[in-house]
Amino acid sequence: HSRDPSLPWVPRQAADDTIFVLALIGGPMEPASPLQTTLLYIGWSIDLHLRGPFVRHSMVRRDFLGQVQPLVSKLVGTAENLSIRLMETTFVPPLKGHPDVDVVLLADGDEAEIHELESALSEAGLPHPALTRTAENPVRFGDTDRTEGPVLLNHFTSASNRERTTEVWKSVSQWYGSVLGVTNSTLLSFHDDSPYVVMNYAVIPTSVVRFMLDQLLRPSFYRTVPKGLSRIGARSLPIFARRICSEIAS
Repeated sequence: HSRDPSLPWVPRQAADDTIFVLALIGGPMEPASPLQTTLLYIGWSIDLHLRGPFVRHSMVRRDFLGQVQPLVSKLVGTAENLSIRLMETTFVPPLKGHPDVDVVLLADGDEAEIHELESALSEAGLPHPALTRTAENPVRFGDTDRTEGPVLLNHFTSASNRERTTEVWKSVSQWYGSVLGVTNSTLLSFHDDSPYVVMNYAVIPTSVVRFMLDQLLRPSFYRTVPKGLSRIGARSLPIFARRICSEIAS
């Protein structure tokens, strides 16, 4: 049979449908300029109860989000460079070591704005966070904030330093673009690398269940992602979330 010359050619490999089928769907993620601001990542464990990997609905959590959301809007309205994303965890894979949080706040701004945000949250009388980390953004692909869909927050532990872990993550992340059609990724490199060295903030193109199955059923996933991470003693610990509000500086 003749091949359509308008379609990309990829070699056939029996037992793995990875790249040839999905070469028509995805491609390498496009590099974007890293954020030049300071990032703040906060996670609360407000009322985390699971049914399997799914986070159960909670009125306690809903009330907490109702407290935080107007505070977020007020702070962003009076700041020049502050962006805040407030999220609710929806799906937690059964992996030991993931953060036990059901509400997440991810902010970026200049140092004074981040300090003001931390002070405002502290003075609001909110429950003490389970996790608080500042970070920088060394690498970014696409535009996560302006992409719609479920949010992936993939935390990485590593026996290597942040720089080496970032390089391996850059290599591994392109598998998700080429194979699963992910178009965006924003990496947080934490200033305090305990327990997580880096975290990937991204939006996935399908439902969470389909995304998980789509990777786990592909032989190339195991050759590329877990094997690549294991070379530097790294593990990925993802959780998934939905946006409650997203206030992004223009």
